[in-house]
Amino acid sequence: MNWKIEVKPTAEKQYLRLDKRTRKRIKKALQELEKAKNPLLHHNVRPLTGKLQGDYRLRLGDWRFLFTPEKQKKIIYIYAILSRRDSYN
Repeated sequence: MNWKIEVKPTAEKQYLRLDKRTRKRIKKALQELEKAKNPLLHHNVRPLTGKLQGDYRLRLGDWRFLFTPEKQKKIIYIYAILSRRDSYN
């Protein structure tokens, strides 16, 4: 069973502000993540630390996707799409 990706409203707003080319790259990356046997082991996915422990980030160029996985249901909840510089503030 493939994983399902759900984008939270705040991340959807961030996505819609991006240019068309970037949105296309993001869509392709998320489709790749959905098809992965275990997206948490993807080479661009890393666990977060500190107060965001338990969440993960996906790196795509200068963009970072912050998400919470629900392993039992195989759902990834994306709650933020940030530029690299904004994600480390």
